[in-house]
Amino acid sequence: MRIARRGLFGQHRHPGDARTVCRAIIERCWAGDHYLASAGHFRQFWTRDLGFSSAALVRLGYRDRVAASLAWAFDAWSRAGRVTTTIFPGRRPRDVYAFGVDSLPLLLHALRVSDATELVARHRTWLGPEVERYAREVLDPATGLVRADRRFSTHRDTVRTGSNCYANAMLVLLSVTLRETGWFADPIPGGARERFLAAFWRGDHFADQRDGDTVSGDATVFPFWLGVAVPELGLAGALAAARAAGLATPIPLRYAARRDPAAEDSVQRLFVPDYQGSAIWTSLGAIYLALLDSVDPAAAAPAIEAYERLVERDGTLWEVLDGTDPRLRPYRGRLGIFRADEAMLWSAILLDLLERRAARQARSGG
Repeated sequence: MRIARRGLFGQHRHPGDARTVCRAIIERCWAGDHYLASAGHFRQFWTRDLGFSSAALVRLGYRDRVAASLAWAFDAWSRAGRVTTTIFPGRRPRDVYAFGVDSLPLLLHALRVSDATELVARHRTWLGPEVERYAREVLDPATGLVRADRRFSTHRDTVRTGSNCYANAMLVLLSVTLRETGWFADPIPGGARERFLAAFWRGDHFADQRDGDTVSGDATVFPFWLGVAVPELGLAGALAAARAAGLATPIPLRYAARRDPAAEDSVQRLFVPDYQGSAIWTSLGAIYLALLDSVDPAAAAPAIEAYERLVERDGTLWEVLDGTDPRLRPYRGRLGIFRADEAMLWSAILLDLLERRAARQARSGG
C-alpha cells in the first residue's frame, strides 16, 4: 500500500541542500525508540542497514539513538532467543529471505561502534548461544570459510548467495570483533582474515567468488568499509578495478556490470528483475565514495557532486536507481508495480561524507 501510494502521489520531498535533505531523512527514519531502514516502504528495523550505517550515525552525533535502537531490537530478539535480519511491526523478528550471514556480525559491530556494551552483559544468556548457532549454520569446518552448500541472506538478498566474498567478510568481522572485545569465545578457527584474503584477494581487487575473478560492488566495498581489510592492502586499486569493470558508471555503484537472470531468486525475478544486478545501489555508492574520498578526494569529487545534485533534485535519497536510465530515475519493477524505496537510513553515510568534505574545505579555505 505504501508503494502504491507513492506511485500515485510521488515521494516525500525534503527541501534544502543535500546535507539538509540527508539529515531530514535520518530524522524521519527515527520511530521514537528505534531506527527504521527507511521512511518509505521498508519501515521496519533491519539489522543489516543499521549495522553498516552505525559508524556514520555515531560520527554524526546519533550514538544514543543507535544504542536505543539496539536495545529495542534486543528486547524483541530476547523473546525469540535469536537474532534475525528484520523486526516487523509488533516486534516480530523474522529472517528475510533466509538466515542472515551478516545479521550477528553487523549487530556486534554496531554494538561496538556505539559503545552499547552493556547490552551484551544484559543479554549474555541467549546471545552466547547465538554465537555458537551462527558458527553451526555458517562455518565449514573443513575450510574455515563460509559453507557453500546453502543460501544465506546478504546485502544482495534477492540473489541466490552462498559462500561469496561478502559472506566470508562477515565471518571475519565476527571473529575479529569477538577476539578484540572478548565478549564471547570465538568459534571461528584462528587465521580467519588470512584464509579470507587467500581465498578472495587477487592482488588488486576482491573477487566475488573463490573460484573466479569477477569484481562485484559488495565485494569491493564491504571488506574495506568494515575493517576486515586495511586500506594498505590495496584499497585504491580495488576501487579502480570496480570502475574498470563498469560498476561506477554513470555514478557508483552497481553490484554487477550486467544482469545474470540465473542468479536471481525465481520469485523475485518475476517482479523485480535485475533489482540487485546492474541497477545502481546508493548504499554501495555512498560507501564507495567515502572510501574513494579517503584515498583520492579529487577523483571522488565529481561523483560526490553528482550525488548531491540527485538528492537535491528529488528531495530524497533513492534506494536503487535504474542503471539504464541516463536521467537516473528510481528503479521500477516489472509492469511498474514495484518502485524503489526512498529516504534510506544509509543517508547517514552520504551525510557523514559530505560533512567531512565540507570541514576539510573550510580548513583549507576552499
